[in-house]
Amino acid sequence: MGQLKAVIFGAIGTIAETSDLQRQAFNAAFANAGVDWHWDAATYCELLETNGGQNRLQTYRDADASRSAVTNATIAQLHQDKTDQYVAMLKKTQLQPRPGVLELIAACRREQILVAFCTSTTMDNVAAIRDALVRVLPFDQFSVIVTIDKIDKPKPAPDAYIYCLQQLGLSASDVVAIEDTPVSIAAAKALGIVTVATPGATTSNQNFYAADLKVPDLLGMTIDRLSKLLETQVRFSANAHQ
Repeated sequence: MGQLKAVIFGAIGTIAETSDLQRQAFNAAFANAGVDWHWDAATYCELLETNGGQNRLQTYRDADASRSAVTNATIAQLHQDKTDQYVAMLKKTQLQPRPGVLELIAACRREQILVAFCTSTTMDNVAAIRDALVRVLPFDQFSVIVTIDKIDKPKPAPDAYIYCLQQLGLSASDVVAIEDTPVSIAAAKALGIVTVATPGATTSNQNFYAADLKVPDLLGMTIDRLSKLLETQVRFSANAHQ
């Protein structure tokens, strides 16, 4: 029977609300490069169904033949400039963790439950968030931090979670993952990991049917509630395979 041994935060968006800053950074990169693209909130919300910034750029380009002149090399440059813009914006923003994040991490530490950060974004993006939150959420509280450079395929492939579990020395039945997009939830569920969805401002209208629990944020989330969710889902899975 599953016993909770680790809580895994699966994306930057589960820790802090930064999606609109990232959208603004993309638009700034487009303007700098003279690329006649502009993403409004609705467009960016749709693009979040594709994981990874460069993948989103390619998806947007490939959706319309009139955008085909933007090469993969240009996309790589756009993504790097977007990252630079995003880091600069974060430095000017008094970023705070999403509701309940600090409390849940503190509860995990009290109960000697490991906490991990398992994303498939770049180390530059993770470093930017780490620096923006350093006074309120030191990242040394994460036993493992996974970024795209550690894995072969981004989410929804399960590579990030496979690597994270290996580094933690745990199995899927020992952990609960917290995710903010259906794409990332699919990565966790591919390994049978129990998953809590905490949609952000730009993903709240997406379909989170695959999550084991959906909540607006982590306020009031307790170790006891996560443990019971894990035990119930692991028991259900075991019975289903008998």
